[in-house]
Amino acid sequence: MDELISYQDLKNHLLSISNTEKRALFCLIYAAMAREGEIVRGRYNNSKPLQAEDIVSFPNKINIIVRSAKTKRLNKHGKLVSVGKPVRVVPIFRNREAWLVDILEDAVKRTESGPLFNYCTATVENYFKEWFPDIVSSRGGDVDGSAHTVHWLRGWRYTHYRRGDVTGKRVESKVAALMGGWVNSSVPERYYDFTQIEDFEKELENDN
Repeated sequence: MDELISYQDLKNHLLSISNTEKRALFCLIYAAMAREGEIVRGRYNNSKPLQAEDIVSFPNKINIIVRSAKTKRLNKHGKLVSVGKPVRVVPIFRNREAWLVDILEDAVKRTESGPLFNYCTATVENYFKEWFPDIVSSRGGDVDGSAHTVHWLRGWRYTHYRRGDVTGKRVESKVAALMGGWVNSSVPERYYDFTQIEDFEKELENDN
């Protein structure tokens, strides 16, 4: 499995996960373009897991209310400064992605109230390695691969928005970044935006 996975291939892979809870977990991280610490017990500020009540159903969509796991960072002077907004709302539309809506609404029905997934980020990372064994990241200088390979779910979602796979038309980088909780688009553009490869295919092919 390559680091870049197409929308359809990822959809097929997620739907093939036999464990209902793990399938819903990965679908939620993907749909919300979330850090795992925004869905389960996080590393930052003792953040709470995402609650069943944070997925709100409407006739045409669901809204996922995500509380950011990163609202502060050190600036160049070593001072903590606020970055981004503490809460963002990510819509998933029924007419475009009924398969995701169904999985997430089913998870809410099974939970009824309280945390959807009441465990820690290390557990999520282990589950990801179990169901995505071929995805290895070399970020952080770890020759055996980073523990944060689950972040690729965010990256794939970002690329799928940018390519137009989610909405039927390309989503601007600023909009996609906002939904993913990035302060600006520089980080996802650097690490996750594969659309430029697609844009320059003709040039790379050089079939003149």
